[in-house]
Amino acid sequence: MGAPMAGRLSDDGHDLVVWSRTRAHAEALADRAEVARSPAEAGSKAEVAITMLTDGAALEEVVLGRDGLAGGLGSGGLLIDMSTTGPAPARKVAKALEGQGIDFVDAPVAGSVGPATEGTLAVMVGGSDEAVGRARPLLEILGDPERTWHVGPVGAGQAAKLMLNLVLGGVTVAVAEGFTLGRLLGLSPDAALDVLEGASVATQTVRSKGDKLRSGDYGDPGFRLALMHKDLRLAVDAARAARASLPATERVAELYAGAKGKGLADQDYAAVAAYLASMAPLLDRSPADG
Repeated sequence: MGAPMAGRLSDDGHDLVVWSRTRAHAEALADRAEVARSPAEAGSKAEVAITMLTDGAALEEVVLGRDGLAGGLGSGGLLIDMSTTGPAPARKVAKALEGQGIDFVDAPVAGSVGPATEGTLAVMVGGSDEAVGRARPLLEILGDPERTWHVGPVGAGQAAKLMLNLVLGGVTVAVAEGFTLGRLLGLSPDAALDVLEGASVATQTVRSKGDKLRSGDYGDPGFRLALMHKDLRLAVDAARAARASLPATERVAELYAGAKGKGLADQDYAAVAAYLASMAPLLDRSPADG
């Protein structure tokens, strides 16, 4: 759980115990939360645990590993996992906790630092009706109540998040390619973005990423490119497990992988445009006549 989300819970009057694999992140919250030495210690002092981790391996390690949350949360506890892991890790952790009488809800979010601070994240929730009912008051502090959807049993929240980021990643590549083509054919950055925003189905992406595309500065990421690549790979893997193919998404994932290989992993995911620009050596030259 990030600092903005912890801040919202604290401001609402909840007592917090925090732990992070990067200790400095936990210590940054010491003015409003008790800092635990391990996930197990944090869990032992909590009725509800909320995790926000990089991937499924991290979730399993933090919950089920040595000194993990599973060793601290007592019977009757609740774990709300807001990571994006894919359905399989969510179901694995939920099954392990079920034997200890601990409820599990997967609740990945859509949105970046701004929505997290404002409590306007979209939240896709998977779990039993009872567990989701217990989690909902907290989720509605962290996210937008009108965009908090209970979409099915454990794993369904993950499925919805992968669906969403598949579309988001693909649209961003399409916008980036269109912007690159417009520049190659002689349009100024402002003209290209004005047309894309005003006449394109990708309007929202252009509105949210236009400043980064215009400036070429993809620092201060709302959502890191490496995480977008991870989510796209999860979507491709999930489709393959269901004996289906997503060829366009596979290619989009390859583009994000290429951008990672160029050192853009920690930039905003719109930095895929910089990767595409690197494959257009004539981009900054005047277009040929005709």
